[in-house]
Amino acid sequence: MFQVQLGMSSVSMTSLNCLPDELLVQILSFLPTKRAASTSVLAKRWRTLFVIRQNLDFDDSDFLNWEDVGEDDMDEIRESFKDFVDRTLDLQGPQPINKVSLKCGEEPGEDHVDDWIINTLDRGVSELHLCLTFHRRTHFPSNLFVSKTLVKLILGKEFSIDCVPSNTFLPVLKILFLRSVWFMGTELSDVLLAGCPALEDLTIHHKYFFGTPEIISSKSLKRLSIISKCAEDVHLFEFISFDAPNLVDLFYADYARHKYCRCNLDSLVKATLDLHFLEPEHCDEPFEPNVTVLMNGVRNVKMLQLTFSATEVLSECCKGGLPVFKNLLDLVFYGYKERVWKELLPLMLENSPNLKRLMLSALYPCTYEHEFDGIRIPQTNKVNFLGIMYYQGTENELKHVSHFLLKMEQLQVLKVHFPKTLVDSKRVQLIEDLLKLPRASSTLTMQFV
Repeated sequence: MFQVQLGMSSVSMTSLNCLPDELLVQILSFLPTKRAASTSVLAKRWRTLFVIRQNLDFDDSDFLNWEDVGEDDMDEIRESFKDFVDRTLDLQGPQPINKVSLKCGEEPGEDHVDDWIINTLDRGVSELHLCLTFHRRTHFPSNLFVSKTLVKLILGKEFSIDCVPSNTFLPVLKILFLRSVWFMGTELSDVLLAGCPALEDLTIHHKYFFGTPEIISSKSLKRLSIISKCAEDVHLFEFISFDAPNLVDLFYADYARHKYCRCNLDSLVKATLDLHFLEPEHCDEPFEPNVTVLMNGVRNVKMLQLTFSATEVLSECCKGGLPVFKNLLDLVFYGYKERVWKELLPLMLENSPNLKRLMLSALYPCTYEHEFDGIRIPQTNKVNFLGIMYYQGTENELKHVSHFLLKMEQLQVLKVHFPKTLVDSKRVQLIEDLLKLPRASSTLTMQFV
C-alpha cells in the first residue's frame, strides 16, 4: 500500500483516492508547488489534480543548497529551476491562476523571467508576489502596469524602476507592497499611484535601502506603512510630503526629516510614529529636523502610538508646538527620559482634552526621594483607563501611580503589567501595595497582568 506524507502524518493512497477531487485540490493547495508537483507521479488522476491548482509558488532556494553546491554546478541548477517553472506553467495550459509567488535571483539577459510574469498576467492572476534579487533590473513588462485583474502586487527587492509606463492603469489593485524598490523622481506618485484608483493599502519597506519616496499622493489610500532607515535619504531628500485625504491608518518609521512640506491627512484615525534622530556618524554638519507639519497632519487621530525614539524627537523637534488633538481617545506613550516625562507627556495630556485611554511604557525613575515631582495632569482630564507596562514596584513608581490615582477623578480601570520574571511572592506584595493607595474615583478597579 502506497503512503503519502502530508505535513507530519502519513496517509494511505487508498484513503486519499476516496476523497472527492475538490477536497484533494484543496489539500494540494497547502503544499509548496514543488512538493505538490511531485504527487503527479502517483497516478494519472493526480496529474489532473495538479493542473487544477490555482496558487503557484516558485522559489529557486528550493533548488539551491549553498553549502553543498559548487560554483560549477550553479548554471545546471538554475537551468533545472527554469525548466521546472516552464513545465509547471505549461501543465496549467489556459487554466486561470489566482496567486503566483516568484522568488529568484536573476542573471543578465534572463528574459524568461519576464515571460513568466507575462504568462501569469495573461491568465488573469489577481495576486502577484515578485521577489527578484538582482540589482540590474530597471524595468518590468508593460503588461504588469495595465493589468485589469491584479488586486495585490508585491515587488522587491533592492532594484530601481527607471520608468513607469505613462499609460499605467491598474483599476482593481487594492494592495501594493514595495520592498526596497527605487523609483526615479516622482514616478511613484505621479504615474504608478495615479494609475491605481482603487488602491487602499500601500507599504513601502525601505529599511537600509536608498530611495524612500519624497511624495506620497493618493486620494483612495486608506492604509499607509513606511519603514525606512537610510541615512543617505535624509541628506539627499530633506523633506517628505503626504497627500492622502482619505487615509485612515498610518505607520511611519523613519529618520525625522528636515521638514515636512505637506501633510494632508484629515481623515486619519490611527497613527503609529517611530521617528529617529540621525546618528552622529552620519552627520557632517548639524542636522535639525522639524516635525511640526507632520504633527499638525496627524492632529485628527483617535488613536496615537509614540515609540521611545519618537517621544525624544517630539520633545526636541516640534518647533512650532504641538497641535490640539481634539479627537484623540487612545494614547500609547513610550518614553520616560526626563524631558520626555516632565515636558512632553504633560503637554500631550493638556492638548488632548477628550483622551480616555492612556498606556505608559514605564514610569520615570527618580534617583533620590526628594526629586519626586508628579507630572502636571489637567483637572479637566477624562482619562478612564490607565495602563502601565513593566511595573517593578519601586518606591518612585508607587508614588507616580498614587499621583495618577489622585489626579484622574474619572479613572475606571488601572491595568498594571508586571515583568514576566517577577517572582510570585514579590508580585503579591506589589499588588497589596497598589490596592492600598488612595484614589479620587470611587468606582476604580485594578487589573494585574
